[in-house]
Formats: sequence, structure tokens, C-alpha cells
Amino acid sequence: MFKENMDWKYRIRKPEMGTQLNWEIYFPPGLATWATENVKRLLDEIKLPNQPLIRLRTFTEKLKLENANSHQIAYLYEYGHFLRDIRLVIAKNDNWRTSSSDTEAEMQKVIESAIPIAKKLFKADDNVKDTKIRNALHGSYFETEITVTISLFGEFAYLRGIKAPLSTSAPVPEDLAHALLLYTKQFAEWDETLNTFLYLPFAGTGTFGTEWTLMQESTPTHSLPKKTIFQDFSFYPEKTIAHYQKSKLAEVNKRKTNQFWLDTDPALLAYQKKELQNWEKFFKSKIHWHLATGDFFRVNEPLEISEMDLSDIEEFGVFLPINPPYGFRKNERPTNDDTLYAELGGKIQQLGDYFRNRKKKALKQFAGFILCPTEEKWLLVRNHLKGFSQKTIHVTHGGIDLRVLFFDFKNQF
Repeated sequence: MFKENMDWKYRIRKPEMGTQLNWEIYFPPGLATWATENVKRLLDEIKLPNQPLIRLRTFTEKLKLENANSHQIAYLYEYGHFLRDIRLVIAKNDNWRTSSSDTEAEMQKVIESAIPIAKKLFKADDNVKDTKIRNALHGSYFETEITVTISLFGEFAYLRGIKAPLSTSAPVPEDLAHALLLYTKQFAEWDETLNTFLYLPFAGTGTFGTEWTLMQESTPTHSLPKKTIFQDFSFYPEKTIAHYQKSKLAEVNKRKTNQFWLDTDPALLAYQKKELQNWEKFFKSKIHWHLATGDFFRVNEPLEISEMDLSDIEEFGVFLPINPPYGFRKNERPTNDDTLYAELGGKIQQLGDYFRNRKKKALKQFAGFILCPTEEKWLLVRNHLKGFSQKTIHVTHGGIDLRVLFFDFKNQF
């Protein structure tokens, strides 16, 4: 039961930048093993001397990262765009009891009691409001242990601060979209030196396209338009982050990606054009996105429509993320969805042959993924993909269990 003066077994003191602290890391549902591997990968990329040896434990919905300092966490914060949240553990108690009837109310009281602890984490001259802190605090419990954490983002990390809302759309969250793109690259052993044709059928609001660009540019979180709470903490390692950014910019691949956004709904064009303007303004440079209205199944010459010139390109790759389909959800196709998914499998196969024949020996990779809402639809697609390497995982989006089928045509070259 909640005590007015909570007897915290552990409460964080005002830490220095090198202090070893405990954290909780959240990711899109269904990606626990993959998220663990990629958090380790990012931490291994850090080239700073005398960093503490961290401990990472995997749970269904989160990772517990122990003994990591703010320099290490800053790298995850800046470049782990597949993460949903990073939270610092600020208080714990292992002698908590609650009754099932008022657990939520008691939890809220516990969170309120931790506000003074959280305030000590902020810069001395930062007059941060209790409301801002309260919104960033989270409570959780397991048996008799209760934990209070504070989010480094304040709101979910997938909100990049650039994309405009669209009332008629329910896009895949940016963190999940980023994860699926990265997962495909790793599955297909994607060659980052290739010029790439990113083909987005059923483009919708273009989330896969914008996340690809963030990845390609190694965009750090702190440069995005939104402001996070991490930047207000006294232990925010500003110089270290500047060092990370300098190192990353030196690694940014200058090979071009031409994106082709295709959707059946002409009303989306105005939104997509605005998106293009917003992102060009953010990056302060021209972005190679071609926007068009059309039916994926009837577009037989995507390279010609997108105006991608292969004449001076010796080698290229094709990347195909498919979230079917925006137009069908608006009843713009007369066929049922079973026929649709069978057609999708055949279309992917056809595109592999099309790109391979488009310029002799120039196509080096052809990979992508498709989101399938049922086992039956997943089978319809995978049975049509002859000669493709395949892998399937399960993720959750909007309460729906989705099968993600990754495919790779590389072995055909």
C-alpha cells in the first residue's frame, strides 16, 4: 500500500555524466530478441575509452540496461530510431502492497511522490514545471517491487516532430517502420554502397520513405524539431553528442536513393507534397522522392514513371516495403483480399524479373518485406515467391498480430 512518505529502497541522487545508472528500454511489440541484438550493436559502436561494462536483460516488452552511463545512453538516444522509449530508473521499493481495486490510483500517488526526486536531475537554472515532469514519469510493479522511471523523450520517441497528422490514415508507427527497414537490411545483408530504388507501393503518408531518409542521413534525435527532456538534464553529455555526430557524418554514405511513392488515392498527393517540402526544409537539401497516383498491379514500368536514370549507374539495388494496401481499405478494388494477396506474391516475383532485365547485370540486390494480417494471407504471398530467400516474424500493430514476411532475391544474381 502507498505511504505518504515513501520509504524508497533506492532513490537516484543528482548524478554526474559518468555515473553508472539503470535504465529501461522499450521497443515495438514482438521485437524483443532483435531489439536486444541491435541495442548491443549500437553500444559496441561507441568508441570512447574507459566505458563501464553494461548488463542487458531482455523481457517481453522492455530491456533492462544496468550500469550504463549517460555517454552510452546518449548514443542509443541519438541513433536508436527503432526504440520507443528510454527511461531512467529514479526510485525503487521492494515492500509495496496494493489492492486490486485501486492499483491505478495508488500508482499515480507513487508517481506524484517521485516528482521531488526527478526535479534534482534537471539543470540548476531550469525552472521545469511539475506537469512536464509528471507527464514523463512512469510507474510499474512486479509482485512487491515498484519502480518509477522518467522518459528521456517525454513522449514516445517515434514522434519525430515533422510529419503532419492525417485524419484518414493509421500509419505504421515510425519506430516500427524503422525497425522493419533495418531488419530487412540485416536479413538481406544490404550493400550500403549501392544506388537504391526505394519503391513504396501503397505509400500512404510515406512513413517508410521518411524513416529510410533518417537512416540514410544518420540523423541524430537532437537535431529533430521536437525538444526532449534529456536535453534539460544536468548530465546531458552535450560534448559527447557533438563528438558522435561528427563521427557519424564522416560515415554517411553519399550514394543516392531515389524514392517512388505510389498510391491509388489522388487525395494523398497534396499531403505527400507537403511532406516532401517539410523534409527538404529540415534537411536543407533536395530529396529524390517521386510522388504518383496509380495502381501497383497496373504499373509495369516503375523506373520510367519515377524518372530514375540508370544510364550512368553501373550497379543498383531495389528495396520494396509493402504495407497493403491503402486503396483497398477504401474499397477501391473490386476483388477480395484473398485474391489480392495472391496477386501481391505474383507481382513481387514479376518485379524481380523486371528489374533484373531492365539493365543487364546492373541489379545487385532486390529485397523487401510485406505485412500480412493473417496466416492465410501470409501463405498466399510466400507460396508465390519462387527463388526468394524468406524469413517471417510476428509483430503487433494497433492490437493486430501481423506476420512480416521478408524476402531477398539476391541469390539470383
